[in-house]
Amino acid sequence: MQLTINSADNNIITAIAFLLLGLVAGSFLNTLIYKIPRKMAIFKPYSVCFNCREPQATIRTFPLIAFASSKKKCTQCGSPIPFQSVAVEILNGLVYALVYLSFGLSLKSLNGIILASILITVSFIDWDFMIIPNIVILPFTLVGIVLNIVQDPQKWWMPLVFSAGAFVFMFIIHIIYPRGMGMGDVKLALMLGAFLARQVIVGLFAGFMIGSVAGIIFIIFKKRSLKQFIPFGPFLSAGGLFAFFTGELITGWYLGLF
Repeated sequence: MQLTINSADNNIITAIAFLLLGLVAGSFLNTLIYKIPRKMAIFKPYSVCFNCREPQATIRTFPLIAFASSKKKCTQCGSPIPFQSVAVEILNGLVYALVYLSFGLSLKSLNGIILASILITVSFIDWDFMIIPNIVILPFTLVGIVLNIVQDPQKWWMPLVFSAGAFVFMFIIHIIYPRGMGMGDVKLALMLGAFLARQVIVGLFAGFMIGSVAGIIFIIFKKRSLKQFIPFGPFLSAGGLFAFFTGELITGWYLGLF
């Protein structure tokens, strides 16, 4: 009896592979999210407790596996793995799978999984510490520009122009309203332009819309007051991911109106 795998089955298997890859990468993102803002060495030691910082078994860097084992609590302080770590791992895995299902095996997918991982990392750091680290944003701005140029060498100028344009636009807002727009957000827009090129327009618009709605919800439910800061990076990141998946469709529809 000969076993055959059709195209649909192959797509499911590959999507599952991307999901698993995203889960593994998500465990590394958790390490970056915890260590970068605290200025800790990434690999010495690699696995530490996110409460007492004591070295732990490597399995604890994989939250889902650790929860299913006896390693879900720190051997020193007894603290469990934070729910945020599980959320980061699952979110990254789901986004990786969605990238593959949307764009297949392509440079566009490579662009997407790198962008998604960086945005997830800076979003959680910004939410907790109100900072967007240069050590993450600036190198990957160059990566985004290179990836876009490789995908479409004839339009090599587009990621450069839109990256610079997004930076200038956000910098003007920063000058006008520095309390509401930090330089980290400005540099995040620079990186989004490098990855998204002309779709960054959709990303910035979506980010402002998501941030506005979220701000209103926080105020209504008294999670924040008008005098408290709400980090904009997570909403700008959400807008960037929205633009990555839907930007071409939206800009095509909009240009078709004229």
